[in-house]
Amino acid sequence: MKYTAIIRKSRLEYVAVCLELNVSARGEDLVDVEKNLRKAIELYLVDTKEHPETAVSPISTEELIEFLKDTEPEWYRGPEEGLILRPLEVHEVPSYA
Repeated sequence: MKYTAIIRKSRLEYVAVCLELNVSARGEDLVDVEKNLRKAIELYLVDTKEHPETAVSPISTEELIEFLKDTEPEWYRGPEEGLILRPLEVHEVPSYA
């Protein structure tokens, strides 16, 4: 199975969330956060096999919005007059198998 992640840079570190499993990780740089997210996904999947009663669910819309707000880029100052959309800088959306 492949998993999709969103990685954002917060003020102090990089933060990643796996959309399908609602698993997150952080790291000092992109390599570190990716490594940590892979490990978190692996551990989560092992745990769900050992404890089948664990409910596996994707990230909710509310949680995703909170994640995006918490990791909002420093350069973002707010929407222009009359706009309601917010910018989302995306370089690549990695998939993990």
